[in-house]
Amino acid sequence: MLSLQRNHDFQVFMSPGHEQEVLVNPPSFNWPQPNYNDSFSIELEHTNKPLQWCWENVSSPFQLPFTLPQGEYRWRLVNAENQATPWFSFNVTEKSEDYLAPTAKELFERCQPHEQFLMYFDEDINHVRISSWMAYDKLKKTAELADIEAITYPTHYRRGEEEGKRTAIANVRKWIDRDLISLSLLYKIWGDKQSGETAVSLLLKLAEWSPEGPASLLRPCTWGDEVGLSLARNLYLAYHWLAPLLTESEKSFVRSMLVRIAYQMEERLEQDQFKQFPGHSHTSRLPAYLGVAALALHKEFDQSVCERWLNYSLMIYRGVLPFYGGEDGSWAEGPFYSSSYSKWFHPFFLSVERISGFSFYNHPFYKNYSNFAMDFVATQDDIHPFGDGFWCKRDGDEWPGFFAQNPLRIYAERFGDRATREMSLELEQQIPSYDLHLLDVVPTISQIKHSERPLLNLDESQESEGIYSKYYDFAGLGAIKSKRSSVFFRASQFGNSSHRHADQGNIALIDSHTSVLTPSGSYGYRFGSAHHSEWTRTTKAHNLPLIAGKGQILDDESATASVITHKKGANWSVVQMDLSRTYCDAKRFIRTLVTVADKGVLIVDNMSLASAQPVQWRLHSPLNVDKKGQHVLLGNDELAYTVKLLADELSEPRVEIGYQEETSLHESVVSDANQDIRHIEWQAPPAAQHTFVACCENSPIYHDMDNAGLLKVDIGEGIIVIDIDGERVQKQAKQVELA
Repeated sequence: MLSLQRNHDFQVFMSPGHEQEVLVNPPSFNWPQPNYNDSFSIELEHTNKPLQWCWENVSSPFQLPFTLPQGEYRWRLVNAENQATPWFSFNVTEKSEDYLAPTAKELFERCQPHEQFLMYFDEDINHVRISSWMAYDKLKKTAELADIEAITYPTHYRRGEEEGKRTAIANVRKWIDRDLISLSLLYKIWGDKQSGETAVSLLLKLAEWSPEGPASLLRPCTWGDEVGLSLARNLYLAYHWLAPLLTESEKSFVRSMLVRIAYQMEERLEQDQFKQFPGHSHTSRLPAYLGVAALALHKEFDQSVCERWLNYSLMIYRGVLPFYGGEDGSWAEGPFYSSSYSKWFHPFFLSVERISGFSFYNHPFYKNYSNFAMDFVATQDDIHPFGDGFWCKRDGDEWPGFFAQNPLRIYAERFGDRATREMSLELEQQIPSYDLHLLDVVPTISQIKHSERPLLNLDESQESEGIYSKYYDFAGLGAIKSKRSSVFFRASQFGNSSHRHADQGNIALIDSHTSVLTPSGSYGYRFGSAHHSEWTRTTKAHNLPLIAGKGQILDDESATASVITHKKGANWSVVQMDLSRTYCDAKRFIRTLVTVADKGVLIVDNMSLASAQPVQWRLHSPLNVDKKGQHVLLGNDELAYTVKLLADELSEPRVEIGYQEETSLHESVVSDANQDIRHIEWQAPPAAQHTFVACCENSPIYHDMDNAGLLKVDIGEGIIVIDIDGERVQKQAKQVELA
């Protein structure tokens, strides 16, 4: 029997999985290959009809050039030694979205009658201009920030200037993503020739840069690759839109750089074996950029090469990406990353849609992303847990615009209900000028049509006065919300690597948009700095215990967690998470969260260890801390919470403030992170079995636990009884008064 296992957190999953109802037709057949260059035979058959296919010498992903009739199917792989995988079954139903994208050749043919075809045809412009009145003044203000004389090639390759990478990233995002695109849009949509001429001057100055060194996309990325990513992202659109203002000599000069960057994109994707390992957060931006490059250059460069580039991009978006985005709309790297990684591909998607009528947005992830964004991203909370960047703000200074100013743009108009549309409009009105993501600001013709659709009613669960509780099982992120407060948690099928921390089971409690219990830490100076790698990414920075001073396994695809119970009532929610795979020394670890609307949260940790070990039980808060024996009081002028922790032979809590870490000697750290965080720790002596019962409350949550491990919680209209080992949850009429 052939068994294909993932061996890296970035690697593709086997799909379609067993008994899966596929939501796009045809599905993409993906599998983790032991070696990148391996080839297989794939067998596919209808289980009830005489429909059978076999393809030889194929590799993952394998995609059909036709849609499948509705019905039940099964498929398997056979290797060169005639070893076969088990059969994987799936269903194609009437709900399966037609997702047969056009080929590169078909798109090129449709472009032939048009001089301009990226995102907008010439005949679209008048309608687009009328529909973009809200954006014009802001684009003008944005364009006024441009300073062409300030543009210089990055210098962090020079001795003594190595720490300038962060400045270089900020500069190219200003010069390219903000200045070049705002000026180009003013010319493209409003015919502002002065802005267009300024954009040409900016483009020509950038074309003088060497696409090597700190501007290269290729590994080993000695100076980083963010400069190259900004060049790859927007130069092609600007070149295409500004073409009427460019002389043939200028076009030839710029084009040679664009061709070189496109080849680098292709090479980088192969360096990272991307179609097999699509989890790299930088490389995953490139397929969309390469698709736009192919479209922009195909009339002026070797069309067969452009066809190869474009077909690669189409293949990736038909079935490999979004790797971190699930059918439920959730994003495994967390809210901060989702706000940008749901945008990088917009120009490519919108161009393909305008040229062919086919829309990648019909994938379930894009249809459902606004739901996830409303729960995790488009909130007014002071943090957005979890993952890197949870501390960043939409109007912050740390990475301007990377936490998208309006993450709902595109999605609210197409798929959002009334509340989502209203939130999108509110966020739009808060923007004085644009940063980074400008290419969904001016709607395409298709987007205008979507914005004119009738508004849907509010989801009933969002309208209720009680508890709203939702778990996004793909990314493993959950939100429990009541009128005033929210509890967030993480229990993910993805391990603890890259921009995800060693924080399975982590929680955050937010009251009136202010953190009460929070993750802690930041990048420090950069991803992988001492603060980031030794604090932020590790368990000790989060609301989780340490076992003998050690946290969860880091950088391992097997460090997964799961939700085993998720129940709710009118004013309560119970979530139980199995964290047994996340700690080396844990035989079994069940964390139970009981949320009572606007009162607070109970956290119960039931841990069985391989041997007797001490446990450090930890919480983090930006609020003032006052110790009262075993308990602590958390508060500010508006909030007051009490944290009570019960366990055997527990020490009094120890409180530390801040990080006591040195910043870079070369450059000050610009960060939106709160440095004034309190870290609270209780110590339990060595034992093989530990049970912790913590209550963080602003008004009493009456509860009790018996010797059999049954937790009883008074929820007002009754009592819920919970087995802390994850066996059952039941509600009963109130029988006893709980202490």
